[in-house]
Amino acid sequence: MSGYFGVARLDGKPVDRKLLESIAEQLAFRGPGGTSVWHGERCGGCFTLMRTNSTPQSEQQPVVLDQRYFLWGDLRLDGQADLRPQLGEPKLAASTRETSEELLLRAWNRWGAAALDRLIGDFSLALWDARDSCLVCARDFIGARPLYYSHIGDALYFGNTLNAFRYVPEIPRDLDEKFIADFLIEGFSPDPAVTVFRDIRRLPPGHLLRFSKNGIQLQRFLELPVEDPLEFPHEQDYIEAYLDLLRRAVNDRLPPGAVALYLSGGLDSGSVCAIAAETAGARGQKDKLKAFTFGWQPFFRDPEPQFASLSAQYLGITHHVLTDSELIPFVGVGSPNGQTPEPDQDCFFLRGKKQCQKIAGHSYVVLGGDGGDDVLTGQGWPYLVHLWRRRDWKRIAQDFGGYMWANQRFPPLRAGLRVKIQEFLHPTEKFAGYPRWLNQEFETKLNLRQRWQERENQRRCPEHPLHPQAYQALHEGYWAGVLELEDAGWNGVQLETRAPLLDLRVLRFLLRLPPVPWCVNKELSRRAMSNRLPHKVVRRPKTTLVDDPLQYSSMPAGWPGGLPDADRKRIEMFVNWDKWCETLPGPKGSLSWPCLRPISLAFWLKAVENQSRK
Repeated sequence: MSGYFGVARLDGKPVDRKLLESIAEQLAFRGPGGTSVWHGERCGGCFTLMRTNSTPQSEQQPVVLDQRYFLWGDLRLDGQADLRPQLGEPKLAASTRETSEELLLRAWNRWGAAALDRLIGDFSLALWDARDSCLVCARDFIGARPLYYSHIGDALYFGNTLNAFRYVPEIPRDLDEKFIADFLIEGFSPDPAVTVFRDIRRLPPGHLLRFSKNGIQLQRFLELPVEDPLEFPHEQDYIEAYLDLLRRAVNDRLPPGAVALYLSGGLDSGSVCAIAAETAGARGQKDKLKAFTFGWQPFFRDPEPQFASLSAQYLGITHHVLTDSELIPFVGVGSPNGQTPEPDQDCFFLRGKKQCQKIAGHSYVVLGGDGGDDVLTGQGWPYLVHLWRRRDWKRIAQDFGGYMWANQRFPPLRAGLRVKIQEFLHPTEKFAGYPRWLNQEFETKLNLRQRWQERENQRRCPEHPLHPQAYQALHEGYWAGVLELEDAGWNGVQLETRAPLLDLRVLRFLLRLPPVPWCVNKELSRRAMSNRLPHKVVRRPKTTLVDDPLQYSSMPAGWPGGLPDADRKRIEMFVNWDKWCETLPGPKGSLSWPCLRPISLAFWLKAVENQSRK
């Protein structure tokens, strides 16, 4: 993923070119293909290019239109053949050398901010309007590419790499204590607009930020529509419509040349690999594909590599299983190579980074199966209620009755009735799951117990008639959080993840898909992949990881008793260390992810302090 960083100043102070040049050097790891630095009177930025062999990429940024619009960003637009006619230029050939950046500028010039909800693809961008002295930042609906900003006085800094902001002297490095609290309690922050630093913010997915003399305005520019269920005359029509959209999504994301593929032993990544093999085969480039599977052998029996190998052989693509001989938490975490921009509860971070580096050795682009579980394992209960309220007895008989006739059982409703009954019969403790080892002063200051309880009570799904849980997850920025962990700004690896199943065209279709029968046990995927993946994989039940890798590891020597006094003082601002040590299990095989968060935070705080001294 290419890197960019910039600043818009409305205070009359000049843009600091030396600062931009310095940050460009720090972003070189993101873009070995070239560096460009530019500044005007009120705005400037730097850019480092990573070539991915995709649709034509702009070699330098900003990309300029009519000396009015200046664009920096990391973007790839899909569905360009559909977008160009809307711009009134249907004669442009599909093979035109116009870049995604140039196409976006033409769309913006015509529709302004309304262009954003017409775009399909992954993008994180900043657009300076020199005529109106206004900066607009935007991030696509899924949030596949990160975007951060910091508003200091009458200046706004922007970029897609969090660590770059620490090179700006005027941006404070004070921590956001609520973020720290969320990390310790849940392992992440549920607020998609914050970072661990108080004065650096995230732009939430699907949002637009406008910075002008009127200050900052933040708004969502896209919500997925809530529509009635699809009604096709024949069952095969659903399958063909899904396959058509999946082919488009894969084709747009599949560059020529070498491409990596994530391949587990299941249907989601298997479906993407099957369509990728089909598409690359039609191009005569099937031999350029290579599938990678993360394996946990020899630590415990892991069936995923075996099923993934079946799929790879069936598709005729090269396959490699990524394994390791050691499984020790926090290995290398104290080295620059093992540091993350924010606290991370993944105590095997460096192991995952090394595996990503192996994948990047084959290609800078990897296609994955993220998103398949959101809708394709949907709920039957909301759909039944929706049809009942509409008195659509015919559809109830057709879908639910048809399922019962074919399967000799009622479709799973997933209404949560069992959980509610269980909670009624065996009420859980009021603060079950809440850590007991938080620093009391810190806990009281932020009123964390009340905040935690309010959040637990607020977790309700919206009134989407078919897929409420999926709809909520897609709009809360869940996938942005997942994909950010695979971004080069997080792990330092030049590897761009693309997720065809999170394509807007696919999502809009799936959100209209009747949950019964198509989302029961991933029926649509299974029928679509019949004769495209091995029978054993197509009929394989949904399977989670058979064991927890943490149970096969042990703490490094010296932890926790060997914590230096300086490190202990740092972490005790947030954690009662003695109380935490009492709750930490000792024997191998008894560790848990929540209990390791204080250690992760201690390592991260030490790294931040070391960086501040430089």
